[in-house]
Amino acid sequence: MAGTAVVNRSSVSALAFLAWDIVITFDDEVRVIWRQSWTPMKVLYFIIRYLSLLVQLSSLFTAGILIPSIRYTHFGCFIWQAYQGVGAILVILSTDVVLILRVHALYHGNKVIQRLLWVFYLGEAVSMVIGLKLTLDEMDWDDVCRVTTPAPMLSLVVGAAIAFQTILFVLTSIKFGIAVRAGWGHVPLVAILMRDGTWAFIVLFLVLAGALVLFVGNVGAYSCLLYGWLLTSVSACGYRVLLNMHDLSQPTPTGSTVGLSHHTSNELGVHFTTQFTEDTSVVSTQIPLPSEREVDEARTWSSRI
Repeated sequence: MAGTAVVNRSSVSALAFLAWDIVITFDDEVRVIWRQSWTPMKVLYFIIRYLSLLVQLSSLFTAGILIPSIRYTHFGCFIWQAYQGVGAILVILSTDVVLILRVHALYHGNKVIQRLLWVFYLGEAVSMVIGLKLTLDEMDWDDVCRVTTPAPMLSLVVGAAIAFQTILFVLTSIKFGIAVRAGWGHVPLVAILMRDGTWAFIVLFLVLAGALVLFVGNVGAYSCLLYGWLLTSVSACGYRVLLNMHDLSQPTPTGSTVGLSHHTSNELGVHFTTQFTEDTSVVSTQIPLPSEREVDEARTWSSRI
C-alpha cells in the first residue's frame, strides 16, 4: 500500500503543477489564441492543453485517490485503463504535430523532410496503438483500478515516443549547426527554435525514459509513478512551444513582423534577416542563405503555428 500512496501523491502533484502552469500562462492564451479564428492548429492547442488536465482530473476517481470507497467491476477498470491510455496517446501525438511543424518551419518547408517526418510520425502512431492493445491484454488491476500486473508491452508506446523525439531533436540540431556555421545562428527565430527544441527534448526524454524504466522493471505498484508527470510534461511542452512559435509571427506595436523578415539585396544588401524589432540582423551576402521562396514558406509555416 505504501507504493500506491506514493503513486497517488505523484499523480496529484503532477496535476497541481499542470493546473498552476495553465494559470500562469492563461494571459498568453487569451492574447495569442482566443483572438484567432478557429483553425486546426487552434483545435490542436486546446487538445494539448486541456485533454491532459481532463484525463488527470478524472483519474482522481480511481485507485482510491479521491473517494477510497468507490469500487469498480473488472470491465469498468478496463474502460478506465483504455481511457487513460488513449488520452495519453492523443496528447503525445498532438504535441508531436506541433513539434513537426516547428522542425518543418526550421527547414523552410523542405518537402523531403516533411514527408520523412510524417512517415516517422505514422510509424509512431501505429506502434503506440499496437502497444496499448497488447498492454490492455496483459495488464490486470484490483477493484479500485490499481494496476496489480504491469504490462511490459507498454514500453512499446513509450519507446515509440522516445524514438520520435530523438529524430526531431537530431534534425533540429543539424539545422542549428548549419545556421551557426553560416553566421545566422544568433538571430531570434533560429535561436528560439533551437532553445525550444532543446528544452522540450530534454524534459520529454527524461520523463519518458523514467516511465519506460518503471514500466519494464519489476517495481510493483510504482510502475505508474510517472504517468501523471508524463501527461503534464508532454502537455506543457506542447502548448508552450505553440505559444512561443505563434509569437514569432505576430506583428509588433510598430507594425513589423515578429519572426521572419525578408529583405532583398537591393534594399539593404542583405538576403535574409530575422528580427523582433525594427532593427535588422544583417547577414553577409557571401553566406549561402535560404532563397526567397524558402523564406516565404518558412514564414507561412510559422504563421500556421
